[in-house]
Amino acid sequence: MAGRLSFTVGFLIVASAGLLHGACAATTYIVGDDLGWTVPPKSTYYEEWASQRTFQIGDSIFFNSTTGNHTATEVVTREEYDNCTKMVGSIFDVGAGVQIPLNANATRYFLCSEGIHCVQGQKMIIQVGDGIGAPPSFAAPPSFAAPSLAAATAASALFFSTVVIFFLN
Repeated sequence: MAGRLSFTVGFLIVASAGLLHGACAATTYIVGDDLGWTVPPKSTYYEEWASQRTFQIGDSIFFNSTTGNHTATEVVTREEYDNCTKMVGSIFDVGAGVQIPLNANATRYFLCSEGIHCVQGQKMIIQVGDGIGAPPSFAAPPSFAAPSLAAATAASALFFSTVVIFFLN
């Protein structure tokens, strides 16, 4: 009986740890890695960079520029992206760096609206999750971080395992 109890307790601890790890597994991607967000060496650089990554809800992208004036401008349509034009959307000055949360399944379009930087290839498409969903909201983000589904699941699993351990003793 004691061996079975030890196995059950050990299993619950490992399972809870796994769930907690999954809840904390969000990734912050530095756009362009070491190059940062600047006029790229080739026009497809950022499109290739983004296509080699899998972006999920809860991740974020960090635009950082150490050279020149650059923006991280989010445009709403593929047409605006393709034509390097901005009708509606958010513009972020990248001078000090800016982090943008990826909080919905959506295809998101980013470009630099300074001069001809976009035409020179300073633009990228980010597909979050399956890319299907409502367009991103351009409202200011809340001042608090809402708990994710994974975090709520992990907390529930931890609570449940504590209750089970209590009743097994």
